[in-house]
Amino acid sequence: MTRISLIVALVFLAAASPALAQAQLQVQDPRAVGRFNNRGGWRVQPAAARQFVHDPFVEPMTAKKIRIAIDDAIMYLRSKQRADGAIVVNRNRRYEVGGTALAALAMLAAGADPASDPGLRKALDWLAKQNIDDTYCRGISANTWEYALRKVPYDKGLRAALKADFDWLMKAYGINKRAWRYRMNSRDWDNSCSQYGVLGIWAAQRAGFDPGEAFWKQMSNHWRGTQRPDGGWSYTTGASRANMVTAGLASMFLVFDMHHGKTSYTAKNPRTFAEGEAAAVLASLDRGMKWIGAFKGSKENSYYLYGIERTGVASGRKYFGGEDWFKRGALAVLKRQGADGSIQMQYGQVVSTSWCVLFLVYGGAPVAFNKLEYGGGADWNLNPRDLANLSKYLWGAYERPLNWQTVGIDDPVEEFAAPILFISGSQAAKFSETQVLKLREYIERGGTIFAEPSDHSEPFEKSMAELVGQMFPENVYPSYKLAPVPAGHGVYTVMKQTWEKRPELLGVSDGSRTFFFVSKEYVSADWQMNKTETDAFKLAMNLLFYATDLRTLEGRFASILPETAAAKPKKTVATIARVKHAGSKDWPRDWAAGARSWAAFAPYLAHVSGHKIEEKPAVDLASADLKDVRLLHLTGHRALRLSAKERAALKKYVEDGGTVLVDAFGGSPAFAASARKEIQAIFGELEPLADDSVLASGRFEGGVDLSRARFKLPARRWLRGQGQPPRGQKLEVALVGARPGVFFSPFDLTGAVAGIDSYRALGYKPASARKIVGNILAYVMAD
Repeated sequence: MTRISLIVALVFLAAASPALAQAQLQVQDPRAVGRFNNRGGWRVQPAAARQFVHDPFVEPMTAKKIRIAIDDAIMYLRSKQRADGAIVVNRNRRYEVGGTALAALAMLAAGADPASDPGLRKALDWLAKQNIDDTYCRGISANTWEYALRKVPYDKGLRAALKADFDWLMKAYGINKRAWRYRMNSRDWDNSCSQYGVLGIWAAQRAGFDPGEAFWKQMSNHWRGTQRPDGGWSYTTGASRANMVTAGLASMFLVFDMHHGKTSYTAKNPRTFAEGEAAAVLASLDRGMKWIGAFKGSKENSYYLYGIERTGVASGRKYFGGEDWFKRGALAVLKRQGADGSIQMQYGQVVSTSWCVLFLVYGGAPVAFNKLEYGGGADWNLNPRDLANLSKYLWGAYERPLNWQTVGIDDPVEEFAAPILFISGSQAAKFSETQVLKLREYIERGGTIFAEPSDHSEPFEKSMAELVGQMFPENVYPSYKLAPVPAGHGVYTVMKQTWEKRPELLGVSDGSRTFFFVSKEYVSADWQMNKTETDAFKLAMNLLFYATDLRTLEGRFASILPETAAAKPKKTVATIARVKHAGSKDWPRDWAAGARSWAAFAPYLAHVSGHKIEEKPAVDLASADLKDVRLLHLTGHRALRLSAKERAALKKYVEDGGTVLVDAFGGSPAFAASARKEIQAIFGELEPLADDSVLASGRFEGGVDLSRARFKLPARRWLRGQGQPPRGQKLEVALVGARPGVFFSPFDLTGAVAGIDSYRALGYKPASARKIVGNILAYVMAD
């Protein structure tokens, strides 16, 4: 359970038993000592008596530290809540209402649920009673109601409150006839108020309140009309200002989505977004993003951070002007967070803390899809809002924010961080040899490519088949060919769907997972037009869950390294070599499964034990010189068959002091059964590694206790079916004298240590797999 989920659960418990909740909170987090009032709201004791202290941030930045910063900021916001539900800002009613709305929105974004969180519910109830004449407050609270309705969609009170804000904003807009100022009867406008007016109407429309096309047409006119010659925006007149540029950009993305999101690219009308008003909006956005990319002034205020987050997320841009906007902003936020959890970056502590929470939650959300920018023109982006709409939809299925980002074909492969890479186009896609190898490396790192011929383009579809052949030449990978994906495939069944017309797919599999799909249906047209009820969105949801094996995606700056001090570097190097084995006619390179696993695992081993890894070229047991190899690695998907010479060489290697690690990639039953038979034919019966053994208990430098090793769901089910506890290491060993010369695992280790997700894999969870392999190597190197 995450820390925020724990807090929410304890707040709920407090309504019935404040003392019990208080005691449990102290056990789970000894820093957070406060009290719950008898109405269920979290109340922190006076400063002199409080023990809750937010630990100062220490680099490097990690996803875990960002999550803790969010949790502690939410704790601070809860501590400011009054008995009547308002979250105190100051005596100014506008700040009181707006601050409460912002704080409630931050709580919702961080995971709170109005159905189970009395403190949040109380804030919403108080907010619903406030009939305030203020654009900021109405725009913010409209977003709060819309987010709450996602969690409790049949709450009539929340819907009524949202309608009240929608009606107010539309009436104020009607009086002004252009945009918004502070009050309903204002006759002028400013771009700060107006961005919140637009944001409020957008939220209301998402919940079913339609302002009409004329409204979005006027918003297009307003924001394009107030754009400065340099590409930026000002408050009303004068020079462009960074805060107003993010306001203009974020608003223009909403305009494009709502006003131009009802059409998609077609071969009959190829200039759908290349001419007319749609092209003018895109050109305006491009000019604005160039301005913000060139901006070098101060960026450390919470208003700007909320704006740049909305711009970055909407645009799918990781960088502006070569700068990672989230990394810079998150570092600033974490460094500014106070001991009480608040984040002061102008605009008052509650407001600033709330904006910063929204920045961290939305900006740091996991990236589910990357969109590949390739070629010299715009053919890669014929439906410019397809993934933006898809990501919003997937929030609901995933129950947390998800992002998308564009990546360039010439970017480092490390930038291809999403589990799915989307490639589309209407023309034949052409890639250089270097680019082809990069796409192959992305796959070998565990990525999945989903390609789509825009409006059923035959040239593009043909080029995807050619790309597969370039990445995996037929003379080396004879089985790697696009073939129809059957109806029972995991991409269709991982989540039960009622298909109107199941989208037809072609796919390429390595025997463990299908890593390359080509769609025969034009699904991105429905994504672009936000037709969320169609099979296109169902397919995307299933594709994400299939490609990640239902794994929870981690946010930005996720790290495989434990948050412990790094071990002192050792001079000795762990030399590892894969064992080549015959495989089969169709799968001659079965031994190369998880080709980049050791490279992915190396940073972990260096951190926990200080040893570097040197992976030597794969070896042929019958002819290789193995004297410099400390660990031989034997893995694959298919049945293993060793020759008499290979068995003899393996036996000699182990008797001479070498160690062998054998695991079934993806937990393949065929490989596991055949490998067990081969190993036992050479070394005799395998026996379980005792939990109290030195290796399993981790009683050596760099070792950890493996008794709580965890498995993926399919493996847990299998273990329970065998009457075995579904936790703890399940290694088996072949002893040579008193030394374990062979470590055997029927459960996947190779894919898990690299974070490669194979659907329904019988394997360990990645963190546990790394601990197991880390123990084996640290133990071997300690000999």
